[in-house]
Amino acid sequence: MNFFRIRTTAMRSVVLTFLCLAIVSSTAWGQSYRWAHIQECTRNIQNRTRAFQNLQWGLLVSFANQYVNFCLDVAGSPEEQAIALSDEAIGLIRQGQFADAIPISQRCAMVKPDAAYCFTYLGDALLGLNRLSEARQAYLQAIRTGGYDNLNASAVRDAEKRLDQIREQIPDEPLTPVAPTLVAPIQVPTPAKKYGTGFFVSNEGHIITNNHVIEGCRTIAILPSERRLEVVGRKPSADLALLKDQSATTSFAVFRSGAAPRLGDSVVAFGFPLPGILSSHGNVSSGILSATSGPQDDVRLIQISAPVQSGNSGGPLFDSSGHVIGVVVAKLDAIQIARATGDVPQNVNFAVHWSEIRSFLEEEGIQYHKSLSQRGLSTSDIASLAVKVSVQLECTQ
Repeated sequence: MNFFRIRTTAMRSVVLTFLCLAIVSSTAWGQSYRWAHIQECTRNIQNRTRAFQNLQWGLLVSFANQYVNFCLDVAGSPEEQAIALSDEAIGLIRQGQFADAIPISQRCAMVKPDAAYCFTYLGDALLGLNRLSEARQAYLQAIRTGGYDNLNASAVRDAEKRLDQIREQIPDEPLTPVAPTLVAPIQVPTPAKKYGTGFFVSNEGHIITNNHVIEGCRTIAILPSERRLEVVGRKPSADLALLKDQSATTSFAVFRSGAAPRLGDSVVAFGFPLPGILSSHGNVSSGILSATSGPQDDVRLIQISAPVQSGNSGGPLFDSSGHVIGVVVAKLDAIQIARATGDVPQNVNFAVHWSEIRSFLEEEGIQYHKSLSQRGLSTSDIASLAVKVSVQLECTQ
């Protein structure tokens, strides 16, 4: 197996800056000792970086263990502790000490539950012991956590690759299309045309939408201008497609970075539902993030309560700061559920998971924009942003 990890200078710089700032609160008497301690811990980080670069896995484990035991009093944030634990875990894995790496990876995940890399390394350790079912669950958790920064995005991509390896060994669990039996893609095509929504993700005219919106189309156009679009990328397993408008744009969506959205967070959906019936200028709806996975724990989807209809497919899903966290894709098939349970589901809708979208854009080489979600906007402000970046799509079959 090819175990690896991408380290960033920026991450190291943040840790070093934190360590240096820690002396501000020191007393005059303790300043000298604390400064020496900080210097030692700073050298520890530098030593770990060199050990990793030189593939000195035994030294990496030793230095990481020292950091966890002696440096958390000056830099004890969950981020620094999780990185040190992950260093120790990867060092053990590279030496084939898979059993020893399991508790270290588990501790990493306990310290920082939103760190996808902790779960990826746990999966690597379990995979090394051929505990395939447990490894699968760890990788799924990594993907579910999401790639909200470069380090976690890399871990999510690794987890997806490992899952492909596992599926080759356990072929009875194939990757099914993103819309399972109980979920209906939200479109009602006419005999000759079908409609959906898309939104700009770059200033070069790239538009993202659902694959099922453009599947089987002879031509795809933006309404009402009827400007033709080119299909430049597709990922059917995640129901995503990338289109290109030859006209450059100054308005494009910004994706969320930083911490992953939490259950219960507010979300806003935008699209062009029920064309010919509802407003041709777009519709906005609001709700909450109901679950971070879809039907049967499908990690490619998230569940939302924001109402969506036919024509919303491919539209953006925003967090409370107006940053994209999903692409609206499907709703629960109310008729089928009612027949099976006698109960009609309400506001059970789905969007493609943020990590799937960002992974797809990176695979396609798209320079998309992202930002931390630090301030809340009103729904009307988010709707104003959505109008600028969203387009109605017409597919001629």
